[in-house]
Amino acid sequence: MANIVWHTKLKMLLDLKQENLGQDTIDDLWDFLYRTDRVLAQRNVPVSERELQCGGVCRDAGVVAWMYLRQQANGRREAVHERKEDEERHKAPMSDEHKAYQERILRAAEEGGFHGDCEVRTPVGRSWIQTDTLIEGEGGRRIGWEVQLSSAGADGPSSVKSRATKAAKRGITPAWHTDRADYARRSDTQWTRSNNLPAHVIAKIGDLRVISGYRALDFWVCDLRAVYPCPDGVRRCGKPHVTPKPRDVLFDDLVRRTAAGTIVPVEYLRGTKVDRFWVTDADRDRLAELQAGVIAVPPQRDDSSSKTSPNLPTCRPTASLGESVPPAVVTSDATALIPQQRTCSPSTQGRTQ
Repeated sequence: MANIVWHTKLKMLLDLKQENLGQDTIDDLWDFLYRTDRVLAQRNVPVSERELQCGGVCRDAGVVAWMYLRQQANGRREAVHERKEDEERHKAPMSDEHKAYQERILRAAEEGGFHGDCEVRTPVGRSWIQTDTLIEGEGGRRIGWEVQLSSAGADGPSSVKSRATKAAKRGITPAWHTDRADYARRSDTQWTRSNNLPAHVIAKIGDLRVISGYRALDFWVCDLRAVYPCPDGVRRCGKPHVTPKPRDVLFDDLVRRTAAGTIVPVEYLRGTKVDRFWVTDADRDRLAELQAGVIAVPPQRDDSSSKTSPNLPTCRPTASLGESVPPAVVTSDATALIPQQRTCSPSTQGRTQ
């Protein structure tokens, strides 16, 4: 796909990202061109006779690459190359760091007893998706690793959500990894992030730490002892809540544990925003219980050191000769209030036993 199209008859460069394709001389230009292209397609007119060529990379390289138009359900405009080899021309050459990550993912998976391969194409209807590195995990689980590094550009890939959705529909769990902080803050899929490192460091067997994208879920009750503020904006609501806390994990462990299913992706609703990250399968299950209305909170803390015992005292006061004992007062709920007790000395205890 490309954003710049050359119309051979109108002699215009059309930018699909701009309003009215960047042209002010013709109103509703996209609608006109798209309808025309669809009519020609229905009449089985070859793509090479529809007057649309790639006006970007292919044209700059002196290559005539014919295109047709497509519009997604969300309204996104696309120009698609007729031939796959022309499409491949738009892909940036793979960096050494990218290759090092692919090799490391395969090595880590194999050390965990899992098989994998690179640049795997999976059919999706009449099209296909290509995965950087596909790991065949336990129980038929498939993890599709996509690596996007600093060389990918400031805006990053614009089709992450679409590609992740297509992968999920084909039974592939998308796992996107980056070394850019701005990519890691995106919520279009579960991103993980490591530091920006050269290829020879990435390829080494030593520790490679994931510093973003993995969470531990802290489950708690919103009472006076809670250390977190109530997410509902009240003082204390008494309900169970969960707070995701960032945790580091080694990249090799992440590869192996996602394949084994002990680290899994989740979606967490924070206000009106959906956060996507990785957690353990145990935390995933507890979060599902909490979201389903099942109370899933830690066991009550033992605060016996600061509370009085609910049992009656073992040392009962005795009345001195000629001294009357005040009667016990019984409330409506039948809870006896014990009168004020005297300190029991050892000698007193001996007489009362």
